[in-house]
Amino acid sequence: VPFVLEYNGSEIWVGRNWGSVLKYENLSEKIEDLNLTECDLAVVVSQALKSELVKRGVVQEKVLVNPNGVDPEKYSPQVDGSPVRKKLGLEGKLVLGFIGTFGRWHGAEVLAESFGVLLRGNPEFRDKVRLLMIGDGYTMPQVKEILAKQGLMELCVLTGTVPQSEGPTYLAACDILVSPTVPNPDGSPFFGSPTKLFEYMAMGKGIVASNLDQIGEILKQGLTAWMVKPGDVSSLKEGLKKLIEDEKLRQSLGEAARQEALAKYTWKEHTHKIIEKLKERCP
Repeated sequence: VPFVLEYNGSEIWVGRNWGSVLKYENLSEKIEDLNLTECDLAVVVSQALKSELVKRGVVQEKVLVNPNGVDPEKYSPQVDGSPVRKKLGLEGKLVLGFIGTFGRWHGAEVLAESFGVLLRGNPEFRDKVRLLMIGDGYTMPQVKEILAKQGLMELCVLTGTVPQSEGPTYLAACDILVSPTVPNPDGSPFFGSPTKLFEYMAMGKGIVASNLDQIGEILKQGLTAWMVKPGDVSSLKEGLKKLIEDEKLRQSLGEAARQEALAKYTWKEHTHKIIEKLKERCP
């Protein structure tokens, strides 16, 4: 029976950088190495992860780089976001949206800071622009503190955790979708493949995103998204301002991103690549 291993990153690295150090690091490393050595096919979501595995001695021919994807029928411009807008009091507003688990790499706190800078520099936005942050997690207390200090809580909606099945309707309630991902704390390449990125693309909305490793490879500046400097409050603010003021640009970016997702990043295409590589590895 072929052994296909999906590798999304080392639990040892995650513990050291985004959590707490594992109690048995040496044993954990041996377990990881055993799985990587014995699998017939290792599927990773980014080139950074493939490079890591090759350095660890994994034969590069058995590593498939396969970014995450999306179900383009569930995440679609046809999804009606008006009930969510009505429920959250967002009718008639231009909504900046973010969805995630508020992990340390998501940059939710950078978005909160940028929103404050945006409104201070453009007070005319206070009446029409709102920030919708969907989800909950580690950095939420920091986000709330930032928003409260800047007196912005009444201009934001923090939904908390919502059912996965309702995610598309919340994204449909937004006009601009934001992915403010920040670099890894130790300076290593960002190895993730944010699922939100592909969901954003499939929704056909204007996207503002960090130009960071795979994110910057998938999204193209001025074609499928507006790219900003990772972790930079001022750069993110300028990107938000650009799309707030240019409705035609939002529309063109969203349409192009949707087409790119349909062509390359559906889960059907994702699975097809795995099967084809497995046929090559295990004829």
